[in-house]
Amino acid sequence: MTMQAATAQQQDGDLQQRWQALQQAHPGLRIRQAAAELGVSEMALVLLRRGTGLMPLKPAFDTLLEAMHQVGPVMILTRNDQVVHEVTAAFGEFKTSRSGAMGLAVGEIDIRVFFNQWCHGFRVLEDGRSGPRESLQFFDRYGTAVHKIYRVEATDGAAWEQLLHRFADPDAWPVPPSEARPVPERADPAAVPLAPLRADWASLKDVHHFHALLKKHGVDRLTALERVGPEWARRLENDGELPVLDRLLEQLRAAACPAMYFVGNPGMVQIYTGRVSHLRRTGPWMNVLDPGFSLHANTDGIEAWWVVRRPSVDGLITSVEAFNGQGELVLTVFGERKPGIPESELWREQVARLEGRS
Repeated sequence: MTMQAATAQQQDGDLQQRWQALQQAHPGLRIRQAAAELGVSEMALVLLRRGTGLMPLKPAFDTLLEAMHQVGPVMILTRNDQVVHEVTAAFGEFKTSRSGAMGLAVGEIDIRVFFNQWCHGFRVLEDGRSGPRESLQFFDRYGTAVHKIYRVEATDGAAWEQLLHRFADPDAWPVPPSEARPVPERADPAAVPLAPLRADWASLKDVHHFHALLKKHGVDRLTALERVGPEWARRLENDGELPVLDRLLEQLRAAACPAMYFVGNPGMVQIYTGRVSHLRRTGPWMNVLDPGFSLHANTDGIEAWWVVRRPSVDGLITSVEAFNGQGELVLTVFGERKPGIPESELWREQVARLEGRS
């Protein structure tokens, strides 16, 4: 063994001991939070499983997702530092753009994928609370998980194994990333001319053109909301002991109002559309625990809530948006709607109530 290999082995051993000690002190701690506590990437902890059920995958991530419909129901998980979004369903058709940079699936599994952020993939076997768990996990260049796909009881086992055989790459062991993910830059509000921003905002015809508007004006999303004015964006405040998210979810449940829940990170956006029923507050976490859909939001890490209105050919489109302390969008909720159909009055009533205007 070379000195370099021996040093790496010793470092892995030290990290393994620190992780085990942390797990004993905090049972149930999620791996992403453990990585933050230990000052390493989540992928560095995953790589400690080498030799115990860990298998690298070929970087043909678009082709893999295109084949996922063959395995039947799975649980997909997308998260950022504040919010976790889980959906259990079967993939429908997955389409990749001609450039290969983007992909999407629409249906029970509703995702938007940005492949330029996907660098590493693994099949992971681990011990879960109710027995062994198997998943496909994908990471960016910084070792941060962008997406996970879990095998569930209803998954077609034979098709899953065939997919693993097709995409496994036993010799492609990466080095744990050492570069930290950069903190996103915020625009200087004083450098954003208001009149052109407001004019272009008022001229929007499609909410999907919003990112192009931000790029045109060289402004990040949160700064744009702070600058554009209350006609289009209003900040919400927590009402005493009841956080904004709790109020919103309680209202949507009571009104049986269907909504669209978007959670993303730089490599992924995952969407669920429907009503919510089972809500539970556990410490800093507000949870939706419904069959087929779970949402877990650490509201202590959410610094700002906004109601945002954008014009479209179908009328105003209203969203409730949450941002963390770095100004990153971590959760967006829209009323359920389809292109060509105006936003529902029931959803608008819930937002007005949230703003204290009804």
